Amino acid sequence: MKTRIFLSAMAFAGVISFLSSCSKETVAPEVVAPMEVKSGIIPAPASILAGTDVTPIPVCTITGTITEAEAEGLLFMREEEKLARDVYSYLYLKYKLPVFNNISKSENVHMTAVLRLITGFQITDNSNNNPGEYANQELKDLFVALKAKGDVSVVEALKVGVDIELKDIKDLKDELALVQNASIKTVYTNLSKGSEAHLKAFTLNLKVRGVVYP
Repeated sequence: MKTRIFLSAMAFAGVISFLSSCSKETVAPEVVAPMEVKSGIIPAPASILAGTDVTPIPVCTITGTITEAEAEGLLFMREEEKLARDVYSYLYLKYKLPVFNNISKSENVHMTAVLRLITGFQITDNSNNNPGEYANQELKDLFVALKAKGDVSVVEALKVGVDIELKDIKDLKDELALVQNASIKTVYTNLSKGSEAHLKAFTLNLKVRGVVYP
């Protein structure tokens, strides 16, 4: 027999405030729709299921100089965060599942965080705000593939979320192994924490549907 839980969001996940001085950014509570949970599965905390489980992390002033490789990494990471935002926004419109809406907002904040570094280090930003449009061809192709997978069902759409966050975590880890600039390290570390929270949200949404992935 199915039981119902009502998910209530306090603030969206992975929100990080990147201002000129250390501070925090908060978001008004969002009430989300009920979700059915299969019998025999203990409901996870509503904030995790809704993708609202991370407290904003303060980050400080941009300092130092960067290498060409670090600059290229910033441009790629901005578009990768945009890919996540674009896909989750699309999937929310299709399925109206709150986790996609909340995490798409978080990804938008992540995009802005990386843009502030790009601007602060006087790098030319090669991205735009149009969904599905990227300077990087790999991300362009990935957007099409992820949309197609997400179109199959809500379960496949949640798997897309897992795929995106695993890729994001790996790419951030690879960048952190190379980056020397302290400001970039701080931002990437915080983005990684956000991605870990997003991954938890998607995997738990799959588990309450009886699916373990990956």
